[in-house]
Amino acid sequence: MTGLPAEQVPPPAERLPAGPSPDPAPGIGGDTAALPPVGWDLGHLRSGLVTTAVLAAVGVPGAWLLRDARAAAWVAVGLAIVAAFFCAGALAVAAAGRLGDELTLPAALGTYLVKVVLLGVLLVSVRGRPWLDPTALGFSVLVGTLAWTAVHAWRVWTARIYYVDPADRR
Repeated sequence: MTGLPAEQVPPPAERLPAGPSPDPAPGIGGDTAALPPVGWDLGHLRSGLVTTAVLAAVGVPGAWLLRDARAAAWVAVGLAIVAAFFCAGALAVAAAGRLGDELTLPAALGTYLVKVVLLGVLLVSVRGRPWLDPTALGFSVLVGTLAWTAVHAWRVWTARIYYVDPADRR
């Protein structure tokens, strides 16, 4: 099956070299020591922040025109809260992932818990204040969260993400 006449085919012991085989193409099977570590992609943060800026550029003047300056300020605050929460969560998970993949879930759940508690404390502390516009704040948080989620989902669906860790190849 080698295309050689039978008398020219080396015996099996001579065909395979002893020891590790040379890597025919670095990074494509064989020894993976030459592969650079796969970093955590935080590109979705840029996309999310750009989306938040577009929402703010439309939402703040829109709230000012449709309601008042107080509503416009709370639209900006709501979008800032959403951006801060998404960025803090992504940065915490990426930092944990650099330490070890098994730390990403606890980091994600821990930051989620902290963010929910902080948001709850914030909302309870400003409840009923005359300077608060809860409708503008709530609407901007809702729209900002939906926009960040959509942008993040789009990034995941269109990104080239390994489904097998290149470092685990043998």
